[in-house]
Amino acid sequence: MARPDDKAGATATAGRLAWLLLVGLTLATYVAFAVVAATHTHNRIGLGGSPLFYDFSVFHQAGALANAGHAADAYDDARMIAAEKDAFPGNTLRLPWSYPPTFQMMLMPLAALPYVAAWLVWSCALYGFYVLLMRRLVEGPDRLIFLLLAPGAAVNLFFGQNGILSTVFLGGGVLLLRSRPILGGVLLGLMAYKPQLALLAPFALLVGREWRALTAAIISQIALALLSLLVLGTEPWFAFFYKLAHPAAIFSSSSSDWRAIPSVMIFARTLGLSAQFSSILHWTIAAIAAAGALWMWHRTKDGAIRAAVLAAATLLVTPYLRAYDLLLLALPMAVLLSRTQTGLVDKAIIFAAWLAPAVLMFTAPPSQFGPVVSLAILAMIFWHFRASVARDSKP
Repeated sequence: MARPDDKAGATATAGRLAWLLLVGLTLATYVAFAVVAATHTHNRIGLGGSPLFYDFSVFHQAGALANAGHAADAYDDARMIAAEKDAFPGNTLRLPWSYPPTFQMMLMPLAALPYVAAWLVWSCALYGFYVLLMRRLVEGPDRLIFLLLAPGAAVNLFFGQNGILSTVFLGGGVLLLRSRPILGGVLLGLMAYKPQLALLAPFALLVGREWRALTAAIISQIALALLSLLVLGTEPWFAFFYKLAHPAAIFSSSSSDWRAIPSVMIFARTLGLSAQFSSILHWTIAAIAAAGALWMWHRTKDGAIRAAVLAAATLLVTPYLRAYDLLLLALPMAVLLSRTQTGLVDKAIIFAAWLAPAVLMFTAPPSQFGPVVSLAILAMIFWHFRASVARDSKP
């Protein structure tokens, strides 16, 4: 008859083998994908007629137009797409530019570099900061490796997207609030480079009574906007605000499918619900998520919990995001893995959040399940940390 110690040892061994298998398969998948992409790339055009590093081509081109003194042309879809086709002959995609001029200005130094060199600088810098952030949040080498190998990070690196940048700004900004509130506020203010992901952060700083950080966020963004006016002029700003007033134009000029947006609104639409009901459902869940996140910010000063709940709630509040933005879930995943005893259901939800960015980038599921994962992660944060938050609030 097997002793309890023998069973525990066998379970631990099986768990370790499963862990090694997951790491091995993940690394093998990344290597295979890189090899296929490299062998099918000619003259900087990759699979499906897309530019090498896909979305990074838009960042590089927008910065190049600004360097050439034509920053406003990036907001003219016809001119921007024509410039992309000139830069990448054979490109079959339509990738419009819709970021604020402050971000375009920040991309100008990168655009001064050759395209591949610019991608290398962008990717190495962002991933380096991501590693530092995860090391600050995660306890234990296995958990750290799990998050460093996250498909969401790999997707952002391969496509040259900015989900890692958003994660570093939000996570780093919140964690610095205790020790360096001014710098923390500046980082959170920089989330405005993607306004739809910055909706909740100022309210969190307000209810969290982080006055110095909130002031730093506001002043730094005003200063950055004024600097962009000096460098780029007023035309890009007028063009940007015009795009904000006509968001539907982004979809009509882009190759992207609206069903790929992992928001509650799109989830409801893919289930066959009406536009009106989908909108009501989205903003109802957004209000509940925001209220819960702000309550936690008011009740606790724990930076890790604050970062986790703000990241998860932000993904539910915004009506517009993409699969690569789901890397923000790395923040709550790191906290949950390091501070809780996770059961089978918890592990399944965390694994779904870990895998979701890649699944949603490379497949087209019949229903958009991204917000379901975000909601489940947010619920886990509340469930596991409600007691500690209540303790923190006691005098």
